[in-house]
Amino acid sequence: MSDNTENLKIENPIAKRIALKAYCEFASPALIGSGLCDNTDNDILRDKNGNSFLPGSTVAGAVNFLVCGIEELFGKPDRISPLWVYDADLKNTTGERTKIVELDGVEISKENKVAIENHKYNYEAVETGTKFTLRFLLTIRERDNGDELESQLRKLIGALKSSGISFGAKTRRGFGAVSCSEAVKQEFDLSKGNPDALAALRKWLEFGWDLKNERKDQWAPAASEGSTTEMGAIYAELKLDGSIMIRDTQNIYEDLPKGASAPDYMHISSNGEPVILGTSWAGAFRSGLYRLLKQKYPNIADEYIKKVFGYVRESIEGSTEKAEVSKIVFGASFLTKTDESVDGYRSITRVKIDRFTGGAAQGALFTEKPWYGGKTTLEIRYPKDDTAIRELALLGLDALDKGIIQIGGETSVGRGFFKVLKTTDENGKDVSFIGPKLKLKEALDNNKKAGESA
Repeated sequence: MSDNTENLKIENPIAKRIALKAYCEFASPALIGSGLCDNTDNDILRDKNGNSFLPGSTVAGAVNFLVCGIEELFGKPDRISPLWVYDADLKNTTGERTKIVELDGVEISKENKVAIENHKYNYEAVETGTKFTLRFLLTIRERDNGDELESQLRKLIGALKSSGISFGAKTRRGFGAVSCSEAVKQEFDLSKGNPDALAALRKWLEFGWDLKNERKDQWAPAASEGSTTEMGAIYAELKLDGSIMIRDTQNIYEDLPKGASAPDYMHISSNGEPVILGTSWAGAFRSGLYRLLKQKYPNIADEYIKKVFGYVRESIEGSTEKAEVSKIVFGASFLTKTDESVDGYRSITRVKIDRFTGGAAQGALFTEKPWYGGKTTLEIRYPKDDTAIRELALLGLDALDKGIIQIGGETSVGRGFFKVLKTTDENGKDVSFIGPKLKLKEALDNNKKAGESA
């Protein structure tokens, strides 16, 4: 019998495997859409048993797009990705089935903040606080640059721990923000130079993710490296001056004391905490900045705001215009109490007055529950190299501080006013929102010249 061992040689054998687990939770509601609309206009993705999950393709796509310097992990045109990304089961803090909430949205007119007819929509979201475990498996082969791949894996961990990653839809409006508390790993060194390669192989053959009956003693803490993105950031510390009302009519019956009656509507909350979603911030800033810019640039303000905030073109026969993604990102802001005796939800009963008789209008008595007082932080992200958008965001914060921009509904009765206490950038450096907007003026002038030449 001839010796055929030469034919069994592998051209590029596996030298090492690294299994990584990252323990995460959603820091804001997440829109993991299925494309179906059986319950709402956009339903959550579910498996055959009705349980929601986060697809590995969603995780891989978001990480690859948002984190700089990890391109090798996701393959090249001539080779498959060395990093396997698994689906993640979603569960709440008690391990039970994921809590799904139904949220409302509406498009408002940029001219007067009035809701546009037939532009109301609703969607399902995975609730804030939902926990999940991300699983990655890195396969390093003999001819690979192993040190570089491991460095990129550490950058991926660093990005998860920095809270700079979001999954799902509307991530530029603060949805799907991820918080990572811990990352652990197991390594299997199968290289020829490792005297314990056989033991490592046995360990690999016995390996399992063991998510239900986890043996944490088999896992070691995973190191991380600082990661970079192409986005700058502004963090504005805000104080609510009075009250705010962004209506929640879907979830008002939850967490009510026994025997208590529900209000007709209340300010929106997520996992029991009052919140201002990024969609509300973006809508208010978009409308307010448009009204400011159109006074000096009436012919181009609308087009420039569209370029910054993005837009969706409805399909028109023969049209070549396409939708454009927003260049500016607004995070979700949770309101916190600063004075326990004053801040919080309050129930208020109101009635409509007949303007002719001065008496109560028939059937117009209602109860609402706005949120009063407290502080929050607004995070605004923008392309680092676009200082004009940075100045536009600062101009918006200036308008918010002066009361030109208000958030939510019932602003005509004094709701939704904020004071800006402090603004810092991604490096913690103070930034002023008062002063000349030179780059913004230059961008608008260039946009005006382009329109005139066209």
